Amino acid sequence: MSCLALGGIRLAAQSPVTAGVTVGTVKLSDARSEQALTGVLRYQPTPWLGLSAMPGTVHVTDVINGRSVSSSGFGDLPLSADAFHAFATPGSPVVAAALTVVLPAGNAACGLGSGETSLGLDVGAGVSPSRRLRVSADASRSVSGLSSQSALAAPHATSLRAEAGYDISPRWTADVSLGADVGRSDSTQALSRVLGAGASHVLAGSVALALDGSVGLSAASPKWTLAVGVGTAFTGISPVSPSSSLQRLKSAFGGGVSRGSGAGKVGCR
Repeated sequence: MSCLALGGIRLAAQSPVTAGVTVGTVKLSDARSEQALTGVLRYQPTPWLGLSAMPGTVHVTDVINGRSVSSSGFGDLPLSADAFHAFATPGSPVVAAALTVVLPAGNAACGLGSGETSLGLDVGAGVSPSRRLRVSADASRSVSGLSSQSALAAPHATSLRAEAGYDISPRWTADVSLGADVGRSDSTQALSRVLGAGASHVLAGSVALALDGSVGLSAASPKWTLAVGVGTAFTGISPVSPSSSLQRLKSAFGGGVSRGSGAGKVGCR
């Protein structure tokens, strides 16, 4: 038997294989919005190593020259391997890293995906000042290509996140997250700053429900985001901070659709 960490809750799993689904919507700009249905299939062969696949479908709408156009279909396919190490010292500090390969499964000609294979890296650390409270920080960026970030992050920037999660009860966990892009942006997607919050609730056994949302803190940020997930695993599982709302949102919209103008690309059905 293995255990799945959801926030500070340890959920007993009958199998090293877990799964879940997330549905969400995001207002990327005044003219551009996206809805996504993303699944996650996770295999944890050892307590410190996890492997995940996150296929998804997306529907993106844009206003081009005063006319509303849209595209629907499969997004790009993220495949991730994550590992962590916990230290047996006061505060239970944890360090972790994740490597993600994004395969170009989406139709880039219709604005669904980047059209190229990309590679991303995520590193982080966390600590528990008390039995119920956890704080963590992590950084992620694309090592090569564009889409290993997310629709919520600038392609060439480094995304920084800081989170605090609290176990309200044995079944309820809440968190607040602050995220910011730093470094270089490109001409289609500027640097972003967002504030996120989320809550998760164990429904029965190893099945839990998660609700996450975010608001933009700058003009270049996504205006707002909302997502609901259910299952024994969630998109964006982080070995450092599984309760991170921004991490779950980032992967829920990881199909490679950008915040930039879709002129000449959106409009396929």
